[in-house]
Amino acid sequence: MSMVSPEDRLDAAREQAALWCVRLADDDLSRAEHEELQAWFDADETHRGLLDDAVTAWRAIEEQAASPGMIALRGEALEDLRRAQRERWARPTQRPALWTALAASLVVAVAAGVAWRASLPDVYRTTEGERRIVELADGSRASLDSATVLKVKYESGRRRLWLDSGRAKFSVAKDPLRPFSVAAGDKLVVATGTVFSVERLTGQMRVVLYEGHVAVLDDKTGRSETPVPIRIGAVPAEKLLTPDHELVTSTSSDATVVSPTDPARARSWENGQLVFQDEPMDLAVERVNRYARDKLRIGDPGVGRLRISGVFTSGDTGAFVDGVTAVLPVHAVATNGVTVLKIDRGQKNSAPAGVSSTS
Repeated sequence: MSMVSPEDRLDAAREQAALWCVRLADDDLSRAEHEELQAWFDADETHRGLLDDAVTAWRAIEEQAASPGMIALRGEALEDLRRAQRERWARPTQRPALWTALAASLVVAVAAGVAWRASLPDVYRTTEGERRIVELADGSRASLDSATVLKVKYESGRRRLWLDSGRAKFSVAKDPLRPFSVAAGDKLVVATGTVFSVERLTGQMRVVLYEGHVAVLDDKTGRSETPVPIRIGAVPAEKLLTPDHELVTSTSSDATVVSPTDPARARSWENGQLVFQDEPMDLAVERVNRYARDKLRIGDPGVGRLRISGVFTSGDTGAFVDGVTAVLPVHAVATNGVTVLKIDRGQKNSAPAGVSSTS
């Protein structure tokens, strides 16, 4: 007489849990069926948990039913379900066959959902005013600025990340056989072991290199297998990007600039400070808004072209507005929860663009 292994017993219990899940979803149970279910619970203390797992999976499948990935992966299960429904109407008394088919569909769909979810990248995000440090699977570390969305997917031959918005600093664990790439729009930053940050702003990407070496690539095809080096004249940009330098590249043209940067100023956002050094106002306002629930908006093109220098506390939008309006020909108008910055026509000739402000 052959012995049933614990694994076989667990598989059989899981199939029974899936069957009960389908029966519960299909219709109300009769009194006799309730008693049968209770007897199944009493037979093994793990059965109730297995049914809970099956119900959770069933609900997850319903929630994801409209997603393209799930639709494709569930095709076979749905065909089984349609076939079972046809059999039910042809032989309405044969409900166990229907339940068995539905249970099989659930098993297939759950497996498909697990595979689909496993193919998706992990997503890390921060809200306005929030900063977060993420430990990645290979020992690398990502420090996320406010209002940032970072996607991460590690595969056997590569470590791929996508910065959808905001800014993040990366301390990359050395692994020469698995390049570490961060995509920001159609730009790609590749490293094997180094410390750098990537920032997405309207119309540009900024890379600050703190340690090591990175390659900065143009990936207009969207496929990381075919990017080309970004060049400044005839020189690849990464040749000029040495530690304590910043690369600024346009997302709408080939314009790219590399310049020295103060590492303490470049890291200041990690300490809750916004440091501007002769920055255009449109860029300053975009950065201030990362930390602000009540947003600023530039209501006059002339304001965006003014330049400002200063040190501000991130999240203190009022202090920024007070500092700007005190030294620049700008006035602020609050309307519908948004503060609009406009040129002060009475002062526009009394204060030149480029006035510094420290707050």
